Amino acid sequence: MQAALDVIRAFLDLGPNVALPLIMFILGLVIGMKPGKALGAGLMLGVAFTGMFVLFDFAFPTLGGAGQAMIQRFPGLRFTAYDLGWTVASVISWAWPFAFLMFPLQIAINIIMLWAGWTKCLNVDMWNVWHKATLGAFVSALLGQNYPAGVALAFGFLVAAIWVVLELISADHTREQVYNLTRIPGIAVSHNMLLDIIWMAPILDLIERIPWIHNIKTSPADLRRRIGIFGENYILGAILGLIFGLLAGYSLRDIAVLMIKCAAIITLFPLLAGLFARALAPVAEGAQEFMQKRFPGRSFYIGLDWPVLAGIDSLWVTGILLAPFILLFAIILPYNQTLPFASIIAVSLVATVTVVTQGDLVKSFILGLIGIPVYLGAATYFAPYLTDLAVATGAVNVPEGYGMITWLETNAAGMRLMVFSILDMLNGNLLLGAISIVILAFCGWYYVRAMKRRENVAAAASGGISGNPLPYPEAGD
Repeated sequence: MQAALDVIRAFLDLGPNVALPLIMFILGLVIGMKPGKALGAGLMLGVAFTGMFVLFDFAFPTLGGAGQAMIQRFPGLRFTAYDLGWTVASVISWAWPFAFLMFPLQIAINIIMLWAGWTKCLNVDMWNVWHKATLGAFVSALLGQNYPAGVALAFGFLVAAIWVVLELISADHTREQVYNLTRIPGIAVSHNMLLDIIWMAPILDLIERIPWIHNIKTSPADLRRRIGIFGENYILGAILGLIFGLLAGYSLRDIAVLMIKCAAIITLFPLLAGLFARALAPVAEGAQEFMQKRFPGRSFYIGLDWPVLAGIDSLWVTGILLAPFILLFAIILPYNQTLPFASIIAVSLVATVTVVTQGDLVKSFILGLIGIPVYLGAATYFAPYLTDLAVATGAVNVPEGYGMITWLETNAAGMRLMVFSILDMLNGNLLLGAISIVILAFCGWYYVRAMKRRENVAAAASGGISGNPLPYPEAGD
């Protein structure tokens, strides 16, 4: 058993830009693609992910450094939890002794749901199984305060299993919206960050009922049409870099450098995203043929990680616009103890609002502002759990007196907070849990109705991912 776990760990240590292309190559062979074609698709996917990660490594320190400079302009700040980003969080999660058992759990649930017709998503995003490990570890820690270790661990796996189901349901209910934004055929985004749409959907509907907001539909493309060259990605990036640099108190030289870097970030992401389409189109086509031979009349989609959304230019414009407000909210919110740093762009929040608003900058910005307090609250709430897990596993050395480790981009932050408040009822803390049950029940009921309607609208705009412009006729448009 240990040998098998060591092999899996070694494979995952290759990173998603190597592991996922290998998985895609094997999947291509399984579904009957020619070896050369499967190899080409896998390699191109690796190139696309690598290009994205190179740009991530360039973008996040650039913007994070400006954010830190802004914080330093405000004296007297006191933070006890430090945002070290997803890489540190994933390392800590993989170090949990039961992390690798999440692989068979996710695979088994996906197969059962496909066989029963409960999902159309074939989730090949094995890398992000670490999110389920994080849930399992944190639930075990939460309930381990008052229950035997075995009982707490069982609840951890139960919550992780429910999370896998919710990810597949989310992928099914957002695939048309993802296609309308990316035009990458045959895919869905099975990343758990989109689960926060469950509580965002009713809020967005309220926002859209405000007359002046309802009538505004603004995207980078709209800006280009209205204001010419000033709506181009590189011009927008430079302007945002100028604003960010001024707020950070940079020198003229440093502002100029930041302007060029921001222009490059916003310009290059959409260019790199085209590689995903080249890599995934033949695999998606092969998967459809394979599944239709075995399940006639049914369509299936490949569930992938969020970087397939990275080519949406409004995503990055929204992220840069929200970054100063993340810092501002971190300063003024009385319950916040998190110092935003590595996750200053808050991709999990930004990508989620971009999908549900279909790239509308105004609505994305407003919904993102509403989400910031939730994400800061989640980062603060889960900081002790992540820090204790790091210390217990020895994954990260936390010096005495350093404070706590956290992760601002806690995926599906609102959903996680509600789930944990409900579980905390087992520890005798009833009020917040009862409120969360009511909110979650309403939002879950509302979500199915709202997302069918939004899927119809997206499909009508794109022609439909399967050529069907009205996937949910019972929901209307």
